[in-house]
Amino acid sequence: MNSTIQTYDQIAAEYARRTWQIHLERAFDSFARYLIPAAQVLDLGCGPGRDIELLRERGYRVIGADLSLGMLREARQRVGGALVCCDMRDLGLAAQSFDGVWLCAALLHLPRAVAPRALAETRCVLRATRPLYVSAQQGAGERWIEASGARFFVYYQLNELAAIVRAAGFAVQESWVGADTTRPWINWINLVALAE
Repeated sequence: MNSTIQTYDQIAAEYARRTWQIHLERAFDSFARYLIPAAQVLDLGCGPGRDIELLRERGYRVIGADLSLGMLREARQRVGGALVCCDMRDLGLAAQSFDGVWLCAALLHLPRAVAPRALAETRCVLRATRPLYVSAQQGAGERWIEASGARFFVYYQLNELAAIVRAAGFAVQESWVGADTTRPWINWINLVALAE
């Protein structure tokens, strides 16, 4: 994982320029249906801050978290606000401190074997019955790809991801698979934490 982080440290500005205009309106609309007004939201794996800005525009209080210092520097320049460097496998954040967690594409670079641990950490910081948004690229396997530096990629099948998130204590409220690219994205839009 260190090589992936180092790559993102180096390409943060270029990555931000390339992805800044991508707006996931359907995902934001679905997520918002389960959020309270002025919700405290964690953008976990926030990258350069694109989705932080879009969530703030909808009236939410957002904290961005990423493991790449380069991405966090880019986010600081572009959107500012509360940003923290943390590992999703061990967040170190207060239990039940968020009304929603936005986990957009963050599982893409996390080894499959530790994804359940990351989702358990996410479950811990969410208040009961609050939403989690997860997206992952559809496919099979995991591999290193050399593109602007070495990055580790993990792909999921719909039923495989469903089993992982249910095991972490979430109930699927909405889901779909996008059809806009050669490798579609699975969207579990609003995995709502089960009441305790």
